[in-house]
Amino acid sequence: MKTLLSFFLILVFAVNLNGEKKRKIKVACVGDSITFGARLEDPSTDSYPAQLQSLLGEKYEVTNFGVGGSTLIRKGRPTVWNQLPKIIEMNPDVVVISLGTNDTCGMGTCGNRKCWEYKDEYAKDYNDLIDILKELPSKPDIWVCAPSPMVIETPDLDDSRIEGLTIRKPRLQELIGIVKNVAKEKNIEFIDLNTPMDHKPELFTEKDGVHPNKDGYKVIAELVYKGIKK
Repeated sequence: MKTLLSFFLILVFAVNLNGEKKRKIKVACVGDSITFGARLEDPSTDSYPAQLQSLLGEKYEVTNFGVGGSTLIRKGRPTVWNQLPKIIEMNPDVVVISLGTNDTCGMGTCGNRKCWEYKDEYAKDYNDLIDILKELPSKPDIWVCAPSPMVIETPDLDDSRIEGLTIRKPRLQELIGIVKNVAKEKNIEFIDLNTPMDHKPELFTEKDGVHPNKDGYKVIAELVYKGIKK
């Protein structure tokens, strides 16, 4: 009888353990090089998705879909739309989107990149992306972010970098306005990564002004964490 009872308890424990694994909440962090963790020595531990994983704990499974240079606009190269099959395959419970920084390139900034030339397509492409994600079997909760700022006060920026960021920074604010409207129209959550980090050069990589440093990525992780847990 004791042997039978022991076997039953082990079976129940195994079933519960398996159930715990299945109940992990899958989080997809979708974005560009800032999501990936550019300029860090080890993005696998210090990128914002990696730090978000630590904050959320073992009940969550965070996947980093950040790709350097990625745009929200379909016509950008590269574009988030190339990542969409992988995101769909993951079937996440939560999606966090932070895109727009590279969409400000174009018309003489960022070399020969052409993104701002298609800015009028930004809103439609964003709405289309949200519609596709909403149709996933997991019916994910979706958060859209105002991308982190361009900080011209960052030390050691050269003149060409300052000139480019001075042109692109107002463009980013224009896109953030669109993101806010998308969130409202689609009844999804909005996280502001821009205002809390603006004019704070201590959070950004020197000679860069766009990509955060380790402390900056920590701030992004904390802001996203607060948004998700809210």
